[in-house]
Formats: sequence, C-alpha cells, structure tokens
Amino acid sequence: MSVAINFAGAHTAPGGEKRGIDVAVESLLTGLFRYGAQDIYPISVDSGASLDAVRDIALRADVDAARCHPVGFGDLDGATLFRQDPDLVRLAWMRQQFGANAYSLCGLVHTMSGAQTMSLVSDCLTAPTQAWDALICPSNAIRDVVERLWASGSAFMAARMGTRFECPVRLPVIPLGIDTDKFQPSPERRAAQRQALRVTEDAIVVLCHGRLSYAFKQHPMPILLAAEQTALNVDRPIHVVFSGYFHPASFEVDFRETAAAFSDHAHVRFVGNDDPDFPDGLWAGADMFISLSDNIQESFGLTPIEAMAAELPVIISDWDGYRDAITPGREGFAAPTVMPGPGFGRELAERYFTGEDVYGEYLAGASLSTSVDIKATTEAMTALASNDDLRRSMGAAGMARARDVYDWRRIIPRYEELWTELSAIRAASTGAVPTDGLSHPSYPDPFTGFQGFASASFGGEDRIVAVASHDHVKSILAQRMNTFRADLLLDAASLVRLIQLSRRGDGVSVAVAVAAFEDAPRAMRSLGWLLKMGVCALVPGQTVTRQ
Repeated sequence: MSVAINFAGAHTAPGGEKRGIDVAVESLLTGLFRYGAQDIYPISVDSGASLDAVRDIALRADVDAARCHPVGFGDLDGATLFRQDPDLVRLAWMRQQFGANAYSLCGLVHTMSGAQTMSLVSDCLTAPTQAWDALICPSNAIRDVVERLWASGSAFMAARMGTRFECPVRLPVIPLGIDTDKFQPSPERRAAQRQALRVTEDAIVVLCHGRLSYAFKQHPMPILLAAEQTALNVDRPIHVVFSGYFHPASFEVDFRETAAAFSDHAHVRFVGNDDPDFPDGLWAGADMFISLSDNIQESFGLTPIEAMAAELPVIISDWDGYRDAITPGREGFAAPTVMPGPGFGRELAERYFTGEDVYGEYLAGASLSTSVDIKATTEAMTALASNDDLRRSMGAAGMARARDVYDWRRIIPRYEELWTELSAIRAASTGAVPTDGLSHPSYPDPFTGFQGFASASFGGEDRIVAVASHDHVKSILAQRMNTFRADLLLDAASLVRLIQLSRRGDGVSVAVAVAAFEDAPRAMRSLGWLLKMGVCALVPGQTVTRQ
C-alpha cells in the first residue's frame, strides 16, 4: 500500500451548485483512479461523508468502484494518508494514537485567502507534523503565501516564548491537472457552436469562461475596454462571450449593464453553463481565450489550461498560479498586474477579522485596488485578432504544453513520486515527536488531566476484593443508570470473570487483574466501575494519597 485517501465529502454552495473545490477534488480523484499505479485504494471518510460518494466518483470515471475499500486510521500499514484539502492538523493529532511515524500525511492547498484555511495552515506550526508530511501547493505563488504565513507565526512565537517554531512540513509545488482528451478540438463542433452564436467565420470570438463574479474571480472592465479598442484596431468583428454562471446571481444585472455601457463596437454576449445550445461549452467555437484574474481567492486557474488543451491561444493576467501556466509569447500573453504595497490593506484585514466585513467583501476590497494592465491586454488581443498564423502557432504550443505538463497522466505520477519520497523519509527517521498516545492535548485522558480531582489513583500494587453477592451484582446490572456507558467496559462475561478473580483469597492485585485481559484500559475502567457499584473494595498497596 502506498497511499490511502481521507475523504471529507462535498461542500455545495447555498444555491445548490457544486463549489469549485468539489469539482477540483473529483477531477483529481478521477485522475488518480484512472492513472494511479495502485489496484486498491483504501478510503477513510470524515463524519458526514460516505464511502459511497467516493465510489460514485470512481464509477463516473469508468473505474471499478470495488477498488475503493474502507480503512481505519489505525490500519494504514505505513501508507501516506492523502487529504484533498489543507486540514493536516486534525490528522496529525489523530496519528499520535499510533505513533508520529506510523504513516505520512499529505494535504493539498487550493486557495489561501480565507480565514479558515489560513488558520488550518498556520496551526501546522504547533501540531505534531513531521518531516515526512507534505502540503502540496498548486503554484509557486501559493507556496509563497504559506511560507510568509509560517514566518510571521514563527516570529510571533519567538517573541512571545523565546523559541522559534519551524514547521517541518514539506511544500512541493505540483499543479492541478485536467483530462486533456475532453477538450480535443473538433471542426464539426466549431461550426455548430459558431452557428449557434450566429457569428461569421471571419469574426473573432474571445471566450472568457468560468464563474462570473467581480468580487470572487475577476473584474470584467479590462476585458471590455480591451475588446472595445481591439474592435477599433482590426477590420473584423470582435465578439466577447462570457460563459459560465453568475455568483451571486444578482451580479448578472451588473455584468449586463456594464457591458452595454462600454461596448459600442465589440459585441458582448453571456452564455450560461447550462445553455442547451452549447452542451460541450464554447471551447471549439472560440478563437482565443482570456482570463484576467485579479482576486486573491484565485490560486491556480484551471480554465487557462483547459483553453490550451482546446488549442486556443490565451491572454491571462500575470497573477498567482496563472503565471505558471504559460511562457509569455509562446502559448499566449500575460498582462502585468499591480496592487498597493504592504501595509495599506490592514483596514481590510481588521474589518474581516472583526466580522464587519464577510469573506466576499474582504476579497472584493482587495480586488478593487488591484489592476490588470489594459494597454498590454489590448495589444495582446489586437495581435491575436489580426494574425491568424499567430493564433494557430500559439494554440498549437498551448495544446502541446497542456498535454505534456498538465494532463492527469503526467500529474498523477508526480503525486506518487512524492508519496514514495515521504515514505522513504519516514522509514529513515530515527526519532519523532514524543507522544503519550493522545489525539490532542485539548482532549486529555480524564484520569490524567483531572487526576488532581480525586483523593488518590488506584494502581498495580493495590488489591481488589469482591464484597458483593451474585444477587447484588444482578440487581446492579438490571438498572439502566448503572450501565448507560457499558460500551466503555468489559462485556458481561468478562466482567463475571473479573469478579471471580477478585474473589480469590484476599483478592487480586490490580496488575494481575488487568493483565488477565487483552484490553487493559477497558479492564482498568471496569475495576473502577466495580468499586463504584460496591461490588468490590479497594485494599491500598502503594497507593499515594494526595495532600
């Protein structure tokens, strides 16, 4: 076994549509099931999730669902436990029950702008994470955010405690992948889509596909202004098609009104992702793709990769993971971006922290002062609109890059190489963080954390003596209030055996009584229950009474 999957379940948006993270997770698991080297994939599921949901993903990928087997956290046999989000902290504490080097952990960061994600990643500094654990970053920009977050947290703890914390978790950069076959260009689909759009063959269709949100994704003004100027620069019709869904739905009015106000020469159209006229999207019918992300919520950007797989030249913003997608001038163009310098967004952070602003308002506030170079965008759009050969050459280069770098056939082996490397580091380790077998210090063993509450603790040198009759024991067991957590004790037959041991001569030592059962903690708790119910009495041996 090399990897097991920890599945958290789906996170549907308030409107019922799938969130981007769920689409990304399903795509990743589909790629893993199709192109991974394992025959069987052990699956652990979080509360609220289900094994059936994972098996459904396998079925949709035309993979035998029987390859997905349930597994417990204590039965991983040295595998790497892979979770498709950055929540390693809970898993790291849970691993403590079995030893910090029992297996490796691997998470995946999708976006770093939200407070919850920031907190999860920050808490890795104080969790029992190890050098054989990893958080995969889809882009160099996201790794930079994580490293800055850890540096800030470490500096604070050093100032507060005099000790600098260094997080041992590895941060490999592995991009997300796609199924490039799904975007194979087709002359027949191109003709059908352009006919549905009612555009002539000499027209230039500029496609912008994805979630249509100026608060969460990208503001459309640079695209609209560049398209309007391009329409004046070239002697052919320019059609801009925004394809996807509005989020929130109320943004549709804003998009349409803004497009109408700034588009006198360029033609602008909006196509929903559920439009029956375009069941295969609009990849085939477009001539170029544009996406000018200006939002810190973005982390990687799959749509430019999908566009390249569809053999479209791309115009993107030089922004976060977008900039990793292309070599400017080869597969397309990257428009420069600028934002205010450090320190000028503290009010945005404070308003978000205090709850005065919600997450979307925090994102919109940062985006509002982040700009994409309109002149560079216009020059790129004009160059592509006026040069058929340039579009073809960049489109071909983009298709080759998508297949060579971003196809799941290429990405999954990189994941597997990482997991193998983590296992090797763990196997070669000579030490680990000490553990007392607890999952988390905030959830203590009550008989350890609260031992000062009692007068004393009983232990191995003490003796247990039976003092009650069989009838008394039966009467005790008949009352539900005496057995309301019987699942924490020995079963009835074992309890009888424990009582019989305590009836021998002057009783039996706690150490001998506990050793007679395979589950020592359960036997010890059962002895406490027998004392509580008056079935047995305690004869102190070396018990130390607290003063």
